[in-house]
Amino acid sequence: MRFQAVSNSFYPSLADPEFRPRYRVDLAAYMRTCDRNFRRLLTLMPDLESSKEGRVWKHRLGGDLSVMFTLTESFPYTATLQVALANGRSAWPARLSMPVIDVRLYFDARTAEPVSYQGRRRIPARSAVPNADMYHQDEKRQINEFLAQWLQLCLASDADARPSSLLFID
Repeated sequence: MRFQAVSNSFYPSLADPEFRPRYRVDLAAYMRTCDRNFRRLLTLMPDLESSKEGRVWKHRLGGDLSVMFTLTESFPYTATLQVALANGRSAWPARLSMPVIDVRLYFDARTAEPVSYQGRRRIPARSAVPNADMYHQDEKRQINEFLAQWLQLCLASDADARPSSLLFID
């Protein structure tokens, strides 16, 4: 007895964009992550709110790897912080750029939102797939979660060595 693959239009393929479930932004979960990121940033840099533009914090993760926090803008109720992964090795291939996230902090709302990733601004909360910029449909949420993981890594590696791992560079 031979089996045949049966094409049944009753069960649509998930690969077909017409039948793929539409991505819905979970704004409450997104904002919870933003609020937690704000608290993590203030835990890492307690004097962030009173710092001046150009202030740089360097957090060593181990080996030659570190996270650089640079205050690029500072206003009474908001600030913009550039969070960049840095590698001290000169042998790092030039074609591989280290990740950079620009984060806007809202001191009155107590939240921190990523506004740029790798120099790309205005990342939509939801993108059609496929698109010209090659964004995932939930690109903004993924960048926010990526920032959260970086900050958690900094806090976890900072638990035993608080005074020596965070350097202030003025």
